[in-house]
Amino acid sequence: MTDSLDLFLRIRARHGHYCPMSTLGGRLGMAALSALGDADEELTASYHIDTCAADGIAVATGCLQEDGRLAVSNNGCHRLELRCGDGCGVAAELTATALERAAVCRRQLDEGADPDVVLAALRTAPVAELMTLTALTDEGRDA
Repeated sequence: MTDSLDLFLRIRARHGHYCPMSTLGGRLGMAALSALGDADEELTASYHIDTCAADGIAVATGCLQEDGRLAVSNNGCHRLELRCGDGCGVAAELTATALERAAVCRRQLDEGADPDVVLAALRTAPVAELMTLTALTDEGRDA
């Protein structure tokens, strides 16, 4: 949990405040990295909707928009694609449950609730509750 806490502190520093979507972005990045396993090559990432999640993804994966390794588009899909140099990779997509939880957290934060308490469930929920993971082929299709 210490490593995770450090990650969320770094996300907060980059993003400027605690936020449900930047938290979920961190979770997407961590899950995709874990599913990808040991990658010797430089990673690239794409996220298909321009939200606060991009900051969490950047911190978790090390792929930054500023260095061109994280592309963010507005395709309306909360989907991260993390790839190795050979084109193979992992897609991590937020579930409807994750987005509903984020909306509840946002309302609670807007009402003045403690961010650490509110975001604890998003930080620790099982991956399967928050996202789906799919292997990607080098042709860019889901495996």
